[in-house]
Amino acid sequence: MREKLLSFYLPLLLCLSFVASACGAEKSTRLAGEFQSYQTIAEARDMLAKAGIKDGWKENIQKTGSTDQRPPYEILYMAGPFKLLDIEGRLRLTFYNGWLTETQFSTLKGREFIKALRARNVQIPEKSGAEILTDVRTKFRFDSDPGQMTRFTWYDPKLEEEWNRWVAEHS
Repeated sequence: MREKLLSFYLPLLLCLSFVASACGAEKSTRLAGEFQSYQTIAEARDMLAKAGIKDGWKENIQKTGSTDQRPPYEILYMAGPFKLLDIEGRLRLTFYNGWLTETQFSTLKGREFIKALRARNVQIPEKSGAEILTDVRTKFRFDSDPGQMTRFTWYDPKLEEEWNRWVAEHS
């Protein structure tokens, strides 16, 4: 009897475990480099520390005040010098209520960065300002200022939608 129960429940448990892990994997989507949406601030800080990045980074917080009657929100920006695909630039991480929502890499070497992305078979929008879908649901775009900075932005539209809904309901 025990073997029959085990032979029935073991595959069921394995199936449920697989479904649960697959659902968890769907929650996040890849952003710039190794960053994933829904990473916590602590996880991102840990990744930066493990990469030896500590100098020149600044943080800026926007949030509801303590007397504000609206539901609380917090947007934290972390930004500093960063090398992505061996290209020097500046990385900005945006967290909405503690979850990594967007990464933006800015560099004066935009053409070189695009070339590096293409060398790794990364899908690139046809032109500046166009947006494409990558990974699970990552939206990716780049914006170029003639002869100056190019900004590459990866964001999770699911988290962006949460923020837009909060603004629509509480602004």
